[in-house]
Amino acid sequence: MHIMLKHPWTIWVTGLSGSGKTTISKALLDLLEIRQTKVEYLRLDEIRQVITPNPVFSKEEREYVYRSSVYIAYILNRHGVNVIIDSVDGEGTGRAMCREMIPNFGVIYVHCPLELCIERERVRTDRAKIEKLYERAIQGELKIAGYGNP
Repeated sequence: MHIMLKHPWTIWVTGLSGSGKTTISKALLDLLEIRQTKVEYLRLDEIRQVITPNPVFSKEEREYVYRSSVYIAYILNRHGVNVIIDSVDGEGTGRAMCREMIPNFGVIYVHCPLELCIERERVRTDRAKIEKLYERAIQGELKIAGYGNP
């Protein structure tokens, strides 16, 4: 049995790629499940794969992914479901959208040195991984948070 709240919330877990957002989000999710709190986990890496399968990380593309995700969170909150969003959102565009649409909104910022993020991303094996993300950014092929974008 899950407890539904009268005032559901959304938490945005943010930080650079490889900073540990997913690890922290999943730990939080596990704690909330133990407390029987109804919560849905939105990982923008996975959402991006569905709506932009060949990402270029343009400003327009990022805003589209954020807008879509925030709307999903809004609908879930409206139906009594708490939400954890796991996303870089270096410019804060998605978080600003959330603040406008979702009254009970908070942010967890995961700080991690860039060098460690690069190493973690290099050895990452999950399906949502974007191949050679930091290498491509360093070479100027992509603009991502930490390289070319805030």
